[in-house]
Amino acid sequence: MQIKINNDTINIRTGGYQINNDNPYLLLIHGAGMDASVWQMQTRYLANKGINILAVDMPGHGLSEGNSLTSISEMSEWVIHLIDELKIKSTSIAGHSMGSLVAIDICKNHSNRINSISLLGTASLMPVHPDLIDAAKNNLSMAANLITDWSFGTKQHLGNHPLPGYWMIDSSIQLITQSKERVLAKDLIACNEYKDALTVAGNIDKKVTIISGREDKMTPVKKAKELHNVINDSNLIIIENVGHMMMIENPAKVTKVLNSLFL
Repeated sequence: MQIKINNDTINIRTGGYQINNDNPYLLLIHGAGMDASVWQMQTRYLANKGINILAVDMPGHGLSEGNSLTSISEMSEWVIHLIDELKIKSTSIAGHSMGSLVAIDICKNHSNRINSISLLGTASLMPVHPDLIDAAKNNLSMAANLITDWSFGTKQHLGNHPLPGYWMIDSSIQLITQSKERVLAKDLIACNEYKDALTVAGNIDKKVTIISGREDKMTPVKKAKELHNVINDSNLIIIENVGHMMMIENPAKVTKVLNSLFL
């Protein structure tokens, strides 16, 4: 599915199903330097369960046109613009990593448009080392290898995956290295500069589900707990033996959690 926003074509994956306005919506927001393909193991199953899935390639990512956005707040306002263009009154949102910060920030001014929030690979702060930002600017291959090495749990480095033939490490490296010029760097800088997560989270009045990987080195469990502790109605789910890319590392568990929000 594709729509036009500000004359740019925006790509949205629906899991292969037509949108039915009588069904609930779930908007999926990817992380830095990635695109909606990271949700490929959730979209079709959830759409088959009667959920309108909108896994969006953010501007300048994946198959979406336009310039990538430079701040988390700018991204959150763009998502609301997307919802308006689609004429959706309200939706649930699931965001991974950078996408989780976007989901949080949306609640700052648009909580009335949100039914529930799921935060995957999230943290109260997402500091990014200057060397990684420099690599993202000047040596994308190195940056992709560094991020991927830190993103997956121990078992996944050995090639284990429930989908035969799926190579998590290499596919993630390829995804990042195929991103447009400087997109990863801009995303990482946006994460590094966003300091409002705890403040905004403390005022969220929606049901929040936090999914954290026990072996996550990018956004450690202890930082996810800091968000959990300030949100009035939140549930923290820790998945064992996975890292930062839990929706790829243990797709069945993540899909089950997301689906349970609509039962």
